[in-house]
Amino acid sequence: MTATIELACDESTAAISPIGASLVRFSVGDRPIVVPMNAFDGAVLAPWPNRIDGGRFDFAGDSHQLPITEAERNTALHGLVADVEWSVVERTESTVSLEYALEPTEGYPFEFSLQVDFELAEAELRMRARALNTGSAPAPFGFGFHPWLSGGAGELVDEAQLVIPAAHWYETNERLIPTGVRPFDDGTAVPADHVSDDSACMVCKDFRALRLIGGTVLDDAFGQPRRGDDGWSRARLKGTDLREVIVGMGPGFRTWQACTGDGLDEDLARRAIAIEPMTCPPNAFAAGEAGVDFDVVAPGDELVVEWSIVLTGVDDESEA
Repeated sequence: MTATIELACDESTAAISPIGASLVRFSVGDRPIVVPMNAFDGAVLAPWPNRIDGGRFDFAGDSHQLPITEAERNTALHGLVADVEWSVVERTESTVSLEYALEPTEGYPFEFSLQVDFELAEAELRMRARALNTGSAPAPFGFGFHPWLSGGAGELVDEAQLVIPAAHWYETNERLIPTGVRPFDDGTAVPADHVSDDSACMVCKDFRALRLIGGTVLDDAFGQPRRGDDGWSRARLKGTDLREVIVGMGPGFRTWQACTGDGLDEDLARRAIAIEPMTCPPNAFAAGEAGVDFDVVAPGDELVVEWSIVLTGVDDESEA
């Protein structure tokens, strides 16, 4: 079993697995922030995040067939590097850099040198990822990251409050492949007495303003992220301890994905929520426009993105 890499800075600790360059745990003192859930725990998702319908896409006049890795939905899921071992390039007490050489493979005949850097500070973890095209042809590429966030020690995420700052919601079919992009209605608020038994209820998916997750089932993508003056978009998860986990994604990201883990084992379901920065939406290679919905990286060029997780606020005892 591959040993995890432990990082520490003041009261903050993090555990990184070389398998998938995965952020497995992140805590500040006894407050868990990122937790393991046995489902792509904190993994790097590349060269595409999320799903490709049927594993098939066309690019530059050629058709490509990826291996089907999610048989029940007939999709190619979460790229090619989440379950491989990355190499440690450099390490200090509070930082680590890992790299992986992505070679041409079935359905993806492109080459990349990948590197991910983790930097732990007090109550903050910063990540930087780079994909350098080492091949001889332009290549489609997407990054995603899959941290599971805790809403508080031992609690379901139902009791947490959430903000996903995005203007659009991707409606999907039963296989979670997008069938349309629907803008939220700026004039509509979620009624206090609203009840829905429909997982496609658009009203229930609207988390542009901070509100209780409750029983809402999420495995959804959100586009056109709202950004600050610095070009970053920031999702927020407020726990019952009144502390907020803020996930920030830099200008290179196009999409948020949120998942409440309802399909996991009973002892794990809804124990955490995945808030995933992605540089492209689900099924982008198959249904999107190159250079608009996903990046095309020329030989010798690179795609570089940054994202972060921060814990803010104080707990109830500190306020008393």
